[in-house]
Amino acid sequence: MSKGPSLHSSRSSYLRLSGRRSRTSFSFVSFLALLLMTVAQAAFPPQKLGATGLIPALEMPDVPVIKNNAPPPAPLPNVGDISVNLSLAEGQKDLSVGKDKEALQVFNGILLETPRDKVPLSVFLGISRAYRHLKAPNRAIVTLLPLIKSQTLAQADPEEKREYMYELGVADGLIHNKTGIEHYLVPVFPQLEKPREILSATHALLPYFESENPLEGVLYLGRAIDRIDPVHQQGLLSSIIDLIHDHITDTGELQTIIRTFPHEFPGDYAEFRTGLAALSGKKKDPEQAETLFLSLLANYPASLFTGSAEERLNHLSLPVDMPVVAVLLPALSNRTRGPYAHSFILGLHDFFRKEESSGDPFPSLMLRFVKNPQAYTRTLKDLVRHQKVVALLGPFFPDDFKAASSFLAHSDFVAVSPTLPPDPGLSHFFSTATVPDMMASAAAIATEKRVTPSHVVIVYPKGPYGQHVRNVYTSTLTGLGGQVIGSIFYDPRRPDNQAALEKLKSFGTRMEISKDTGLPQGATLVSEDAVQMGGKVFFLGSRIRNTKHVRTLFLPSFDVLYVPDTSAEPASLLREIAYKNIQNILLIGNETFLRIRGLSGIQELHDTILATGPPPLGPSSPVPMVNGRSRPSLFSLQTYDALRLLQKASASVDGPTRQGIRKFLDSHPSLEGVSGTMTWNGPGQFKKSVTIYQLSGRRWIPSDTVEVSYGEEK
Repeated sequence: MSKGPSLHSSRSSYLRLSGRRSRTSFSFVSFLALLLMTVAQAAFPPQKLGATGLIPALEMPDVPVIKNNAPPPAPLPNVGDISVNLSLAEGQKDLSVGKDKEALQVFNGILLETPRDKVPLSVFLGISRAYRHLKAPNRAIVTLLPLIKSQTLAQADPEEKREYMYELGVADGLIHNKTGIEHYLVPVFPQLEKPREILSATHALLPYFESENPLEGVLYLGRAIDRIDPVHQQGLLSSIIDLIHDHITDTGELQTIIRTFPHEFPGDYAEFRTGLAALSGKKKDPEQAETLFLSLLANYPASLFTGSAEERLNHLSLPVDMPVVAVLLPALSNRTRGPYAHSFILGLHDFFRKEESSGDPFPSLMLRFVKNPQAYTRTLKDLVRHQKVVALLGPFFPDDFKAASSFLAHSDFVAVSPTLPPDPGLSHFFSTATVPDMMASAAAIATEKRVTPSHVVIVYPKGPYGQHVRNVYTSTLTGLGGQVIGSIFYDPRRPDNQAALEKLKSFGTRMEISKDTGLPQGATLVSEDAVQMGGKVFFLGSRIRNTKHVRTLFLPSFDVLYVPDTSAEPASLLREIAYKNIQNILLIGNETFLRIRGLSGIQELHDTILATGPPPLGPSSPVPMVNGRSRPSLFSLQTYDALRLLQKASASVDGPTRQGIRKFLDSHPSLEGVSGTMTWNGPGQFKKSVTIYQLSGRRWIPSDTVEVSYGEEK
């Protein structure tokens, strides 16, 4: 059906080309039509015509009206708006590539060609930024300041308002306008996210913070570090260090920084400066300095200032008549021993935070950091020669002990090691360690208590530790009537040990279940994915065989799996074991397992999951939960116990002496420690309690305590 002449028809061309004639013709036709309608209305009144007022033969049917609920079409963009947006994009592009003069020309052009109330805020911001880049901050301020009470600013979105305060504040900072900085830049600084803005604002704020409030500056800038990329962090770190070094000497303000940043920069630098302050001036306090440097090493192990703190401690001296306990540690920067050293330091720090307030006497510590066993012995001899050493905390490592054992044998002071077992050749060498032998023996005892007789496979870490623990566990279990039917080693440094754990399938029977094979004897199907055998539910695996989908089942010939793990992610290892479809066994591990907070889907596969470890820490425990740790490491707890032992011995005499400490330990050979209750039975012999935990949901619940011995008495 035709809708009228086409725009390209001959008639439409005629109408366009013959404008005068077409307008005359159209007027005459319209007049005739109007005359006919007037005559029709006179002949047929509206009441006779019907609802539409037309003649009956042309009356339209009464049809329902269909409403269109669609939103009205968006108005077409105004030509002026398009022009402004294009020019704005051009100006911002010029700004981004450093063409500030060109950008200024573009933005000013928009101002000239656009009504003032139609100019977007981003144009004024662009002008201000261009002036600021051109070293004309006064012009930037003149551009923005009149907009404070304008509709342009009131109608801007929050991001544009934030940028307005930033631009005005930075410009005020460049002319050192204190009022403008306080009103605009300081309030907006915590909201800045772009590194460029943070660095520009920092440059503008530094003179203000230096003269008005250095502490506020350190707190503001310190919180901004994580919001900029590492490439630009160095400049910000240097600015903060300068603020603290040049303008903050008050101990109270330094403590405020430490409390605000308890485990990150600049708290570490504030702690370091506090320690230096304790070593300077007329009232030098080397003990206080030692405590502060120790706190730095405990709370900021990755700090840039740990090396400097260790160096200060290596040269720190106390009055020659003051009793001291020597503590020789590896440097935190040592790649192999550094993490262990941090555990020992945490034990020291926890002890002094908790026990120093008790009022019980304790010898001062004399900390030294050594590089190798030869340096260990040399440093120990030097300390004994120049300080009043009444005891030694350590050695911590076997090679240090080997190097120093001859000197210790000819010395009359007590040595207490948190990590090494006692030596039968040294009558005054004590240990608070739960050595691997004890953990392995405790695991064997727990195994035989749960499953009798037991058939065990050991999955142990590759290396001397794993081999030693495997041998101790096997020996203890065999003596109790159990049997180790196999062992498999894995590499704890590898993220994937599937190939090694596949060997577990050699200790049992593999089955395939299909319509052809049917179920094993004594098994009932409880679901499509599980069967019940011997009162236990086994989940079925699956595989493709000859293009057919078949179910698989592994029945282990062992009922216990012992895993003395040393990996950083023990849960990952257990998941790999679960992937092998190992089910319905007793799974037992060491204290490493206690870091696991839940094994969704794995716990239901086994009869029980156990772990050996130190006693639980409750609200009344003497060990504080510090540094955000859910539980201190075993090494930290054992270090804490070694210090408690020396504290008890020191409190028993009038002033700590070598003879008094020896006498007390000989007559009181026991300690109820946070790492376990221990008893010494002569040189090279002692007993210690080990707690057995059971995983229940996401919690490890203490289920038993066993006492194990080391040395001749077993």
